[in-house]
Amino acid sequence: MARLRFCFKQKPAFFGRSGVRPVRRMDARMAAAGAALAAMALSACTIELVTPTFEPTRTPTFTPELPLSSLLPTLEAIPTELPTAAPSRTPDALRPGEAEERIFHDPLDNAITGWNLAKSEAGTVDFSGGMLVFTANAAYLPLVSILPRDFPADIYIDVTVQTLLCAESYDTFGIIFRNGKDYSYRLAVTCFGQMRFERIKGLQVEGASVWRETLGLLRGAPATNRIGVLIRGQVFRFFVGGIEVFSGHDPMSTTGGIGLFVRTEKGTILSVGFEEISVYTLLETSN
Repeated sequence: MARLRFCFKQKPAFFGRSGVRPVRRMDARMAAAGAALAAMALSACTIELVTPTFEPTRTPTFTPELPLSSLLPTLEAIPTELPTAAPSRTPDALRPGEAEERIFHDPLDNAITGWNLAKSEAGTVDFSGGMLVFTANAAYLPLVSILPRDFPADIYIDVTVQTLLCAESYDTFGIIFRNGKDYSYRLAVTCFGQMRFERIKGLQVEGASVWRETLGLLRGAPATNRIGVLIRGQVFRFFVGGIEVFSGHDPMSTTGGIGLFVRTEKGTILSVGFEEISVYTLLETSN
């Protein structure tokens, strides 16, 4: 509702006096000044209509909380250099330069090439899960599978091996080469990253090199490694992932076939799978 504002001013005392004596010059000036002031006061007395101002109801607003990362300055993206992918474990990869032409390859997923199989309470050799799997369930048990095929005397052999179960540190597995009538040789590997070269007579170890710690081997189980042996004359060089790790020599067996094996020591459980075995001829040397 509008409000009325009124301005009331008292008249000067000299207004409306009766019987006043004649005004002198000074009194006339004072009277004129007073009349002017009174006129100004009256002109200032007006009726003012004041309309109230209604402020709209304020709806509270909520400022969303920003994550800390949005308050930080944007940094220029730095490209990440991706590592070069390691070569896949195929039969043609990870082999020494002296290995020339591949003359044999078997994925080891079936019995078509003639590997010897076995099954007993003590252990089995059979195809399972796309591999040739050796499982020994007794202590001091050798399990052997020989490929019934002839190969040149000087060759390179490699195979992928997967340890599935290991119990004792000196349970071994690996490659048999130059498997002759009286003697054969083995590249023996343990689950704990050791390797050695063995000469076998019958089923017994007749001689062997010292055990060597091999950093390139993945240890324990499950683990996958690619192992190989390069055979040239009486010198044998042993490889892990295509890299030579040690060598040996022996004159007792000069020809023979190839095979695979496992052998338990004091442990009573050892299971190893082999896959992707390959055989290569060797480049001629100037020696």
